[in-house]
Amino acid sequence: MIVVVSALRSTLEESLAARGESVLVVVPEAVLAERRALAAGRYEVRAVSDWDDLGQLVRLADALSDLPVRAVESADEPCLRPAALLRGLLQTGGGLTWAQAVAATDKAVQKDLLVRAGVPVAAHRRISAVAGTAEAADQHLGWPVVVKPRRGFGTLGTHVVRDRTHLTELLATGAFAGSGGLPASMVASGLHRPADEIPGGLVAEALVRVRAEYHIEIMRYRGRELYAIPARYVAPVLGSPLVGSVLLRPGSEHDATTALARAAADALGLSTGFAHVEVLLDEEGMWRVGEIGLRPGGARVPHLLNLHHRIDVPELAADLATGTRPRVQLSTSEQTSAWVSAVTPSGTVTAITPAEEIRRLPGVIDAHTDLYPGDTAGGPHGSTALATDVYTQGATAEHAEQAALAAITAWRVDIAAPAEHQPA
Repeated sequence: MIVVVSALRSTLEESLAARGESVLVVVPEAVLAERRALAAGRYEVRAVSDWDDLGQLVRLADALSDLPVRAVESADEPCLRPAALLRGLLQTGGGLTWAQAVAATDKAVQKDLLVRAGVPVAAHRRISAVAGTAEAADQHLGWPVVVKPRRGFGTLGTHVVRDRTHLTELLATGAFAGSGGLPASMVASGLHRPADEIPGGLVAEALVRVRAEYHIEIMRYRGRELYAIPARYVAPVLGSPLVGSVLLRPGSEHDATTALARAAADALGLSTGFAHVEVLLDEEGMWRVGEIGLRPGGARVPHLLNLHHRIDVPELAADLATGTRPRVQLSTSEQTSAWVSAVTPSGTVTAITPAEEIRRLPGVIDAHTDLYPGDTAGGPHGSTALATDVYTQGATAEHAEQAALAAITAWRVDIAAPAEHQPA
């Protein structure tokens, strides 16, 4: 039996079940009914209400100890620590160690490790509460600063603070009072709570004046690199209504980002598994690692890799879970590919351009949405609530990127604001 700890997506357990594997999935209690309906009896689903509740996880491990569990796996950021803990309690071996899971999910611990390894990162300080921002900035970092949960993801709960006056304004307007309306799958992570109550505390970082932002997708197997694929974001991730990236062709930009990502993965001891590495180029031309997660890239990155390279991330994750040697052969196409998604405001969809119409636009190779007239759009939650997705190809990164931006701009989504937001 393979235990999958799952919150944000069900792709890994679906891939394992399709292979005929015996699977038991552990999910947030808030989505238990939904995920059991999805499983449709093909695998068992159990729940935990809080990923940080040690007692629940120990009791779960005790309940599983009589079962023939041979692996505990996860592909979701908030589940890496509970998966590592269950792995240790059940003594299954494989996967991330507890130390790796902590380093991959705690931004302060992670950056300390990167600094020790000589990997450049932004200056940072641990703070126990938002009120500690001013001291961290005045005495150590300078203004402006970025305040974020140490164990956050997808830019949730992340704020740029310009100065002391701005900090006072943000506190007065409730900016740190919690992320209301988060999907139920995220509740077990605690990111819906007020900033001072989020598990793991906060970190303040010196703001990097970003010229360009990148992500690099890495997979290794027993010390051997299967791929390291760099991409440039089409817009800064923090605060943009668009999310997306374009795969880089060989060249200096490709090489610089990949080298830093490999160094970061080495610093966290990655031998087998995935890494999603964020790299920043500042306005003065200095490269830094922003963050690294020891899991596959989220959002629409897996589909981009599949379209361009025929890389099936869930299948590769299933290979690792079953002890199968993954096989990867990257595309040698002369073109490159891009992806862009838009985040819609919250409200009711009154009209939307059909995806079929977007697919006919120049350079577009795929387009997708789950929204239809009458549906309710949940609104922005960091980079985690995407409504319309387009995928394009072009002879250069710039051509692919421009085609994607043109297509997403042409995708009309009309939203009627909720009643409480409409003028009287």
